[in-house]
Amino acid sequence: MPNLTSSSGSWVIRFAELNESPIKSEVTAPVAKLKVDPAYPAELIRDGVEGTVTLYAVIHRDGSVGEVRVLRGVEKRLDHNALIALSRWIFRPGTKNGTAVDLEAVVQIPFHARKFPF
Repeated sequence: MPNLTSSSGSWVIRFAELNESPIKSEVTAPVAKLKVDPAYPAELIRDGVEGTVTLYAVIHRDGSVGEVRVLRGVEKRLDHNALIALSRWIFRPGTKNGTAVDLEAVVQIPFHARKFPF
């Protein structure tokens, strides 16, 4: 059975401090502890529906993901599956001066319809 998920391991995530303070110091990026790939429905693969879903999210100081929303979608089901998958990720939070901080994230999730014999 083929893997019916997005292109695993090829997500692009960019982070920025949510409530930036005037004190300049280095912010360390969060590290994913639990990753969930979005489902890629077989009928969409068969139909060649592909593209990159771009999401916005907040990676909270406790490592949870919230406020997830679609910035640029591909197809309603792919957009929803990407949103649900990202909301289930768990991170070791990013830090500033050794203290966990909330970070904004823009996440790009590619869906490539590889041809499989069905």
